[in-house]
Amino acid sequence: MKKLLLCVAALFVASCGGPEFAVSYRYEPPADNRACLSGCYESFKSCKESCEDSYNACMAQVRSRAERLYRQALAVYNRELSAYRAAYATYQNRLLSWSNSYRQLYRDYLFFKRACKKSKDYYACSRKYQLEQALDTLNEKKPLPPERPEPPKLSDFVRQLSVTCVRDCGCKQQFNACFTGCGGKLIPERICVSNCK
Repeated sequence: MKKLLLCVAALFVASCGGPEFAVSYRYEPPADNRACLSGCYESFKSCKESCEDSYNACMAQVRSRAERLYRQALAVYNRELSAYRAAYATYQNRLLSWSNSYRQLYRDYLFFKRACKKSKDYYACSRKYQLEQALDTLNEKKPLPPERPEPPKLSDFVRQLSVTCVRDCGCKQQFNACFTGCGGKLIPERICVSNCK
């Protein structure tokens, strides 16, 4: 029993949110190869700028395409909204007619219910039962409102299309390779990023 409790306790502790770590690198430059490192930094800077320019150009294309798709979706939405409004007007007319029928049947039902209870008359009780069934049937046929269309959102199109735009062009990996190629050292360090104590 004690072993089982220890196992359960160990599983519980293991499943609790412990600290999360990430690997970071400390850069130790070579003592005598500054010119080589300068080239690495220039290449890194150029890579980052080029990557950012490519990303911005991609996002500009995304915005342009998203706006075009949004306008098309908006035209479809406007047609659907017109159809919805017509369907809603029909629904309101049908609901009014249904409500009038229901009120009339319910008044008749209450009348025959009282008559049945008061006099136990066969016709009144039979009619009450028929009207109960008619009310149930009418309830099942109650008109349902049409579903209102959802308007499109430009932000949804931008978000869907922007997955093709990449912000990480591997500049850091290229810099690390250049840095070590120049004789520098990358020293990995484990750093706590959340649930640190």
